[in-house]
Amino acid sequence: MKILVIGAGVIGTVYGGRLSAAGHDVTMLARGRRLAEIASDGLRLEDAITGRQNEARVGAIAAIGADDRYDLVVVAVRERQLDGVLPLIERAGATCDILFLLNCPLRVSELVARFGIRRAWFGFPGAGGVHAGSTVRYSAVAQQPTTFGPVAGQDDGKARDFARLFRGAGFATSVVSDMEAWLKTHAFLIAAICGALYRNGGVSAKLAEDREGLAMLRNGVSEGFRCVQALGFKPSPPKLRFLVTCLPAPLLLRMLKKFFSSRLAEFAIDGHATAAPEDMLDLADDCRKMIATSGIEAPNTERLCASVENYCASATLGSAARDRH
Repeated sequence: MKILVIGAGVIGTVYGGRLSAAGHDVTMLARGRRLAEIASDGLRLEDAITGRQNEARVGAIAAIGADDRYDLVVVAVRERQLDGVLPLIERAGATCDILFLLNCPLRVSELVARFGIRRAWFGFPGAGGVHAGSTVRYSAVAQQPTTFGPVAGQDDGKARDFARLFRGAGFATSVVSDMEAWLKTHAFLIAAICGALYRNGGVSAKLAEDREGLAMLRNGVSEGFRCVQALGFKPSPPKLRFLVTCLPAPLLLRMLKKFFSSRLAEFAIDGHATAAPEDMLDLADDCRKMIATSGIEAPNTERLCASVENYCASATLGSAARDRH
């Protein structure tokens, strides 16, 4: 399959590299120094858990040519970068599938309207990592496989095709019944996690010892479920809904404490949350909009979103101070 990956950050690199290693013809669309790195060295990956390293030789372009055609375009950029790449996607041809592999819980209807119900598809990555020079150190997140699913007006056939494609590249995959519901639920989950994390300086090990923060996280996710339901969606996936709404609170808090004490949390959660606080700020903003639209009272979520906003403001000030010196 001929695949174009738009976005050569951590997610684009991991998925582009693994798809290339599985035998697909992968081209990365990138800019500046990252484009030069890929053209010279390919995509370099290191599994943070096993230490295994891989290098994938792929195509590297800065723009889509008038005659370029692809079977699949994978969009792996940050939500705030999406507007800048939509015109690029339109140059990739009028027939290829477009897989949006990112947080976009409030933009599903817009993207379907722009590209069509039979072309715009949605998923979410099940890996996280950080840049270490030109290498991306990553780990798969066992608790969250790479997830695909239809949205309103679609059946699940294409989502299952994507699941097979990515499973063939070595990713654990999952298909849900409503990807828009999943993305909205996920936004509340991540905003709650990061809000609780940021109130502990962005350190999972500290959050593990913050019983009040863990309780706020649990309650915030539960409020998020109620908001999603009020918006006309069923919170997804069902396993998460069961853990938060059915599991006794003391048992769930012990499970959260164990997870945030783990090496995986330190790498996959802390690394991304501290490297890209603006992503979390966007999710917090999305959650506030969903709360306002739903009419549901969500005091814990509001506090957690405020924690995200305060942390991001401090990070921005710190970055500006470093730049001045």
